[in-house]
Amino acid sequence: MTETNAKANTGTKATARIPGTQTLTSVLGLGPMPFTKIVRCHELVGEARRIGRERPAGEWTNSEDSLRWAAERRADAWAKAEAARTVEPTVATIKGLHAEARFIDHQIAALRERRYVGPHGESYTSDEAHGRHAEWTALVEEQERDGSKAHRRVSARVKRILLTLLGLDVVILTFLMAKFLNVDLRRFWLTSDGVLRAVTALLFGLLGTLGVALAMKLFGRRHREHRAAHGGWDFSRGGAKTLVAELLLCCLITVFLGAAMAWRIVLDGPSDQRFLTAVMAALFTLVISGVAYLSYQSEFADGSTVTEALDVLAPQLHGTRSTETALRARREIVGRQAARLAGQLTREVARVRTAATRMVVESTQDKAIRYARSIHQHSGYGGSLAAPRLALAGLDLALAQAARWTDDGLDPITAPAPAFGDDDPGLTVA
Repeated sequence: MTETNAKANTGTKATARIPGTQTLTSVLGLGPMPFTKIVRCHELVGEARRIGRERPAGEWTNSEDSLRWAAERRADAWAKAEAARTVEPTVATIKGLHAEARFIDHQIAALRERRYVGPHGESYTSDEAHGRHAEWTALVEEQERDGSKAHRRVSARVKRILLTLLGLDVVILTFLMAKFLNVDLRRFWLTSDGVLRAVTALLFGLLGTLGVALAMKLFGRRHREHRAAHGGWDFSRGGAKTLVAELLLCCLITVFLGAAMAWRIVLDGPSDQRFLTAVMAALFTLVISGVAYLSYQSEFADGSTVTEALDVLAPQLHGTRSTETALRARREIVGRQAARLAGQLTREVARVRTAATRMVVESTQDKAIRYARSIHQHSGYGGSLAAPRLALAGLDLALAQAARWTDDGLDPITAPAPAFGDDDPGLTVA
């Protein structure tokens, strides 16, 4: 029976021919053969008659292979051009993001190796700096819980008021010095002597105000180490004699300057208004004394030596923390961009692969092969053919590279932990 079926199939193969009506309709463009492949369809059927046997779908004849190769070559050329237009730029962008992420990792690692400068020029590692900061902060908090006022700070509002008073004091002192030097404020620019006197008065006003203010600030800063728990001076520590001598010097400077200005007002005041002159002299004396006192207190009452050390170390730690936070935020953005581009690349590769395959299986060459096989193999127009032999290894390589770069530390979830730890309570300036 098998031998009989084989002979029948061979006989059918040998007599397979394209009907003349189908050739005519195909010439008219009505099918079923592609208009440009009518001759090739006859050639394929004639070749099958010469072969005279049934062949598997994946076995090609010479004519079929040449037809399919033309379609595959065209699809390969299109896929290569499309990959150069869409896939390769995406891969290059992902590679650039990978390089940026590696650079950010190096910057974060460098932050962990950063050295910090202490209040007296010490060089601390990151762990040492955080340990000292935590130690000093705990000391301030513990002493404040016990009622100590040694670490209280001067508010920014008081400092702004001091700056305003200093500005007013410059104006007042300059005016008084101009009166003392007999400067005619209405016409001093008319003569060189008048200009010289006016400039001298201004310099004395600036130096008198700023000099006193800076001197008082210097003494106030020096006396912080003698600040007691009640907020005043502690004369029980070492250097008490120096502290008393410097306090007396501050008082003498303030009294002398106030008395000099009061005396200048008394001399320049109208002789028939002695009471008003005395009131004005006392007022200016109070202003000068108040400015000197506030200048001193703005430094002496502005914390302690411990908070001074915190002021040196905490900004450095804050700067490192802010820099690392910004770097990690940028790194997360880079990781998400890379993940988005990797997904886009996967879709693009699938599109190119599908379009290239469709370009082959829907080509006139494949239609001609299917038609011819439907004649000599009775497989029907939808008979299966071997998968297109496309050179798409470059697309697979692009996907592999993108996956490697994306998985190699670009995932924001697997990014390195912060240098300070997630449980870090944060940095504070007492």
